[in-house]
Amino acid sequence: KPIVLLLMNGRPLTLSWEDENINAILETWFGGTETGNAIADIVFGDYNPSAKLTVTFPRNVGQIPIYYNYKNTGRPFNEDSKYTSKYLDIVNTPLYPFGYGLSYTTFAYVDLKLNKNEINFTDLITITVTIKNTGTRDGEEIVQLYIHDIVGSVTRPVKELKGFNKIFLKAGESKTASFTLHADDLAFYNSQMIKNAEAGMFDVFVGGSSESNLKASFKLIK
Repeated sequence: KPIVLLLMNGRPLTLSWEDENINAILETWFGGTETGNAIADIVFGDYNPSAKLTVTFPRNVGQIPIYYNYKNTGRPFNEDSKYTSKYLDIVNTPLYPFGYGLSYTTFAYVDLKLNKNEINFTDLITITVTIKNTGTRDGEEIVQLYIHDIVGSVTRPVKELKGFNKIFLKAGESKTASFTLHADDLAFYNSQMIKNAEAGMFDVFVGGSSESNLKASFKLIK
């Protein structure tokens, strides 16, 4: 019989076996007095869930600590090269990445655009992407914006969450989500503990989780 696993926990768990053998997994964390009603609404299909994970779930405890905004090593991961940072017995990716979450419908991301290829320290850049509900049920999607500062005076994470929008889409409907970035959004603390943005190239990623590969690039100039 189909089995739904309900999780009530305060931290990520290792769920590799459950992921392979259980029909559905619902993360409920520790809710309040209406938790039971909320769970019933989701399990019986009266509500279409749209939540996303705010933590990363590992495949096994050997991956801990694991988080989406890690720093590149001297040998960044490359699955096609033996001599890069990787595990010997499992893949590097988490079981469920930061920002991940399923729905009773599906969404497709296309047509990522930037209104400028270059900005200065007083400009704004607008990022747009089209999201389509490709399933058969109405639903909500949390669209997430990440950046990567390619070169910095202090090592930068491979991705940093910089914004998110929650949009409602009827089955088959498409909408455009928009984000705006300023140089202040690109700032970080340097070795002198001064918070500033630095000129250079930036990658932009938009999608339904931190593992989105829909990418565009722009340059911050002085």
